[in-house]
Order: sequence, then C-alpha cells, then structure tokens
Amino acid sequence: MNILLVIGVIIILGAVGGKIFKKLNLPQITGYIIIGLILGRTFVGFLDASTVNSFRPVIQLALGIIGFMIGSEIQLDRFKRYSRSIYTILFIEAFLTFFLVAGVTAVITQKIYMGLILGALASATAPAATYSVLGEYKARGPLTMTTLSIVALDDALALLIYGFASVFARSLIVHADLPMIRMMAIPLAQIITSVFVGALAGVVLHKIIAKTHDRERMLPFALGTIILVVGLSIYFKVDPILASMVLGAVVSNLQSSENREMFDLIKRFSPPIFILFFVLVGARLDARTLAEGNILFLAIAYIVARSIGKVAGAYLGGKLSGAKPTVTKYLGFCLFDQAGVAVGLAIAAYHTFSVLGGEAALAGVTIISIITATTFLLQLIAPPMIKFGIKKADEMNRDITAEDIIEKYKVADVMARDFPTIKENNNLHEIIDIMKQTDSYTYSVIGADGSFKGLITLGEMRDTFNEEQMDQLVLAGDLVQDPVFVASEEQPLKDVIDEFKIKNTGYIPVVEKSGSNKLVGQLEYKKLKDYIEKEVLFRQQELEV
Repeated sequence: MNILLVIGVIIILGAVGGKIFKKLNLPQITGYIIIGLILGRTFVGFLDASTVNSFRPVIQLALGIIGFMIGSEIQLDRFKRYSRSIYTILFIEAFLTFFLVAGVTAVITQKIYMGLILGALASATAPAATYSVLGEYKARGPLTMTTLSIVALDDALALLIYGFASVFARSLIVHADLPMIRMMAIPLAQIITSVFVGALAGVVLHKIIAKTHDRERMLPFALGTIILVVGLSIYFKVDPILASMVLGAVVSNLQSSENREMFDLIKRFSPPIFILFFVLVGARLDARTLAEGNILFLAIAYIVARSIGKVAGAYLGGKLSGAKPTVTKYLGFCLFDQAGVAVGLAIAAYHTFSVLGGEAALAGVTIISIITATTFLLQLIAPPMIKFGIKKADEMNRDITAEDIIEKYKVADVMARDFPTIKENNNLHEIIDIMKQTDSYTYSVIGADGSFKGLITLGEMRDTFNEEQMDQLVLAGDLVQDPVFVASEEQPLKDVIDEFKIKNTGYIPVVEKSGSNKLVGQLEYKKLKDYIEKEVLFRQQELEV
C-alpha cells in the first residue's frame, strides 16, 4: 500500500475527527481513536494489521515524544513541593488496584494466578492519552503536577509488581518453586538501563543546546536525541517511554526555567505525529474481542475493580499524605488510561505462558484478550474522565505560555514609549553624547517635525569614530539607515515577533499606524523576550495553589 497515501488519509481524517469531538465538548484524542477504530479491522479494514505494524517506528517516536514532554514537566522545585503526597498516592493506588483486580479476577475465574497477572497489569497507567488531554486543555496546578508525576513513575512500579506477581503465577501453574531473585532481576535491570540511557542522553543534549545559539538547530538536536534514546531502548529491550521521561526530566532541570524554547519547538512539531499515533491506536483495537466467550463480563469486572482501585487509592493516599483537596478528590479520574506497559506486559505474559502449554497457554490467550478488550474500552473512557477531573479541580486553561501572552497583546501594549531618539541635524559630537547616556545599540532618527527618518547603530558608526575633525561636519541625517521592518501600534504582537526572527533584527521602530511616519515607540527583541518570560512566570506563580 502507498504509505504516503495512508499517512495523508490518517492525518486529515484524524484532524477532522478531533475537531468534531472538540465541538461536542469532548477531548480530541477520543475523535482520533474513533477514526482509527472505523478505519481499522473492526469496520472498514483500511488499516489492517500489516499496515499498522509498518508504522511501528512512528508509534515508537510518538511514545518517545510523549515521554520527553512528560519528563519536561517534572521540575524538582515543584516536584519537591508535592513529593511526599506523590509517593504515598503512587504506592497506595497501584497496590490497591493490584489487590482489587487480583481478588475480583480470582473469584470470577477461580484461578489465583490469573488474578495475580491481571492485577499487576491493572496497576499501570498509560501516559499518552493523559498527557494529550492535559495539554489540550492547558491544565496546570497541583492535580496536573501530581498526575504527570504519577504516570511518569507508574510504569516502573508496575514492572516491579509484575515481576513479583509473575513469579508466584508461574509457580502456581507449573507447581514449581522459581528463584525470586532471578525473576526480579529482569524488571530491575530494565528500569536501571532505561534511567541510565535517558539520563546520559539528557546531560549530552543539555550541553549541546547550551552551546547552540541557532534556534533552527535546536529542533533537529532535540528530536534526534529523542529518536536515539528510543532506538537504544529498543536495542536494549527496555521501556522507551521511561527512558524518554528521564531524558526530558534531566534536560528540563539542568536548563534554566526561563529557557523553554526547545520544549516549545517539540510541542509545535508533534501534533501530526500525535494524530497519527492515536489513530493507529484506534486501528489496533478490535471491538469483536468483546463478543468472545465471557471476555466481556470479565473485562467489565476488571474495569470496575481497576477504576475503584485508582479512585479510592488516590483518595486514601491523598488523605494520608495531606495532599491538596483537589488532588485527593479528583486524581483517580486522571489515572484511568491503560495502554503501553500494560499491553507490553500482557504480550510478555502471553509468550511466557504459551511455552508452558496446556492450561498455561490458555491463560496466556485469556490475559491478552482481556487486556485488549479493556484497553479498547478504557481508551474511550479515560479522556472524558481526565477532563472531568481537571475541570472539577479548576485547572483547565491555567497553563499560561509565552504564545498565550503574545497572542493576546498588540504592539502598543508592550512597546517602549520613553526612549532616546536622535534628530537628523544632530552632529557627531551630539550623537555620541546621547549614546553615552543610554545602553542602547540602535537609535531612531527623527526630523525636525518629529517624523521618522531611519536608524543609526553603533556598529555602522565605527568608521566615523576614527575620522578626525568630523564631529561638526557629520550629521545624523548622513548616517541614517533604512529599517528592515517598521511596526504599527495596532499590529498584533505575534506578527512582529515573527518579523524579529525572519529579518534577524533586534530592534523595530513603531509608528502610529500603517503608512504613517510618526514615531511613537520602539521594540527591542531582548527586552521584549525578557518581559514575556517574566509575565509568564508571574502569571503561573499567581495561578499556583
């Protein structure tokens, strides 16, 4: 099949689906997944299993970007503020979910080993949909921070729980005593390797970005490092999401809090990748799985027990750790999503039990069927639940970014109105006196009537400084240069920001209106950037509760 044709269809239809669901006041990710479900094997069959499998590198890249962006939100200064509640909630919600699902499954199937495996898989929370919904609704606050921290740490804890559970499950099936240390060494080694790969790459990327002053090179370096980390994770057979999270966290904490340009570039680059990823997720789901035997009944029982475990565990953990009331009440609703690690561990369990044959092989098929069915349902349930949680916690539309500030302002709102100017009949001596009184590099030149004539920069005056006896002969009008761009008061700030970058200039004069030559202000890129960054930090701190 023509792969470019498939990509085009996926992105366009996915974007349409997302827009429709957004108008229905539902998360866009649900629209992407529904489009994938329609295009997949359940209905149209356009995206069959072989086609979806051919996109495996894209899926891995999307998971890497998601992990990187989640890691970037885990900043130590904020993390320390909630760390006690985060770890308490993490352990209680994960283990309560494990025991509830294990108990319910064991009662229904009459098999303890089934309960142990499904309970372990239920403890994991997938980060992809969680991060996507939080980003879509610009969520910020204690609940958002705790949610991102939990999903970042949940995978590692789920691997450990599965390591213990699989030991007991296999011993119950084959009636043999298996060495605990050997079985636990695998998940521990995977976690250590993931952390090492992500941390090392994070330090290297930070050093590269610190020496990179060309904005256009930041995206290739950052994206290339993410791809490298994902590739190394696949090579070492470890979790690429965990490694990417560590990468993002290390870079975020090594860089200054004001320098978020690299993360902004990745965020702007990623929407088409995310659409492709979630449509493919939907295409892999098979609604027909729910009709097989007692799978539907067991799947519903699994989801109910898992949901209770997540909500009750988060509530109990929040109460015991003294977390914010909004975290205690609504965190559980943000932990519904299941994919990634749960599916990966289900496949691992399937392969492990298949080689044992007999009852164990049947158990492996049942496990992967249950996880497939529940993942299908939870992929549809989780996004609205996450939205419900952050809405009740009043954390929607609170993540103020530089783009939000820029989008809101006009040039008149941020331009400097009190600034030094040079008159066109000022001689060199007078020009130098004016320049000595300020730290500016570029100056606007005005005529006798106050009209804007052009610019003078220190760099262009170097040759003039070397000329003797010229201070009375050379006038400002002789040195003036045309500006590369002139802004007007009512012009949107975002247009002018783009011109700074396109024209590669650090100074833009501002006139009263388009076509006018009445100078009313000036914009300096460095000062403007500092102002926007300070405004973002001020508003974010003001919204933190």
